[in-house]
Amino acid sequence: MSIERVFTCNSEDCERHVRTTSTHPPTFIAVTEDAGDALHFCSWDCVLKFAATKPPMEVIPMGGEAG
Repeated sequence: MSIERVFTCNSEDCERHVRTTSTHPPTFIAVTEDAGDALHFCSWDCVLKFAATKPPMEVIPMGGEAG
């Protein structure tokens, strides 16, 4: 017996989803955060929209290196 899963895009404004019996949806982009939880996105546009809501990991001032 196979188990069907429904993966939805983790972008807030997107409602796309895919049904599959696989543990990873073949048409989605999987991103793993520090906590180890996988997020699934239907396109690079959705990945970038999600990433834009996160604070930067490092800020480098103009004209020099961070330090």
